[in-house]
Amino acid sequence: MKAYKLNIKTVVVIVGILSLCIYSFVLVIFKIAKTEELGETLLHYGYIIAPISILWVSLDHYLWHTRLFQLLRKSLNIPPDIRGRWEGKLENADGSPAQKFVIEVNQTLTTLKVHSFSTIGHSISILCEIASDTHEENFTLCYLWEGQTHTDIKDMHQGIRFQGYTMLNLLEQESPRTLKGSYFTNFKPNQTKGGIELTWVSKELKKKFE
Repeated sequence: MKAYKLNIKTVVVIVGILSLCIYSFVLVIFKIAKTEELGETLLHYGYIIAPISILWVSLDHYLWHTRLFQLLRKSLNIPPDIRGRWEGKLENADGSPAQKFVIEVNQTLTTLKVHSFSTIGHSISILCEIASDTHEENFTLCYLWEGQTHTDIKDMHQGIRFQGYTMLNLLEQESPRTLKGSYFTNFKPNQTKGGIELTWVSKELKKKFE
């Protein structure tokens, strides 16, 4: 499964093209510009649109996590920057030994995706959001995910797919930053649940357990 969301980038492109067509139509219909001069007029229009497009891409991918924009986070509702690799442990409520656990967060201003890795499997987020308290001072990473156990596990559950939900509170004041919370799954025959504690390691995404 995957999230079914509005494709913002495609919508922006379509709106830009449509606005250009409508602009051209208005110029011709109301004889504001001659047909032979339309190309040059639209070129000038492009000089306005291009910088706006570049600014939006820069904001979405780079500027939002700079110190300046993070200082304006509360007034602009900019999410906290949690990009990168987080490592720690997962403790199952059934009392089994804790296992090493890793998540990697891909994040832009408008997108968020979480991959997780453990000794027995991996998962990818389906729906992912950052929630806040009423004062917008404390944040929680919340995501619905689909996981799969490794096919080399020597038991009846090898390769099985299952879903789960995780909520991790972001402790920004700690050094290094920490994500701490809980999870539960619909794993069969016995549902699993437990706690997770992770610390931020780096912005490098290894895309694997180790």
